[in-house]
Amino acid sequence: MTKNRKFKLEGLIPNVLFSIKYDGEGKCEFVKLFEKWDDPLWLYNFFKANQADLNSGAWGSITIANAVRQTHAQAKEMKKLILSIANGQDDNFTILSQYFMPLINGKYGKLEWDKGKGLLKHNWLRIYAVRCSKNTYLITGGGIKLTRDMSPPHLQDELVKLQQAENYLRSGEDDQIDLCYLDL
Repeated sequence: MTKNRKFKLEGLIPNVLFSIKYDGEGKCEFVKLFEKWDDPLWLYNFFKANQADLNSGAWGSITIANAVRQTHAQAKEMKKLILSIANGQDDNFTILSQYFMPLINGKYGKLEWDKGKGLLKHNWLRIYAVRCSKNTYLITGGGIKLTRDMSPPHLQDELVKLQQAENYLRSGEDDQIDLCYLDL
């Protein structure tokens, strides 16, 4: 991943949910992420390439085929949940900050880096976002987190995207997220 890729913000739900969209790409990161998680071949190739992490013991004895099925089902539920919360249509969560949690425990602040994950106890899917206010989030991407930390390269890329998005928001280059929504 190039560290200085240019992007704009794409509104998913006005004044609530945004996603980054890289220049030259037809879809924003939110859409691309769920398309990958809906693609059995992409998932198979991912789990095959990361089989050592999948079989490390944290996830029990799971086959690649079962990992693909579980990921597909969890991704559908996760997308549905995020969009229903953002639209104010969920019975359990009234705002996005009830769903998203700080990426680093105990680190709260301005333009906080957050993660969202499925509601199952053992869930490796992660959505990464910058929190702009209690109910305004910028989705930067996501990943399948099979390890305890963010050391795998595909997760390191997600940290770079979070930093780029924070820098972009602080620059004020985009007027889609009105500064009044930002907790700066």
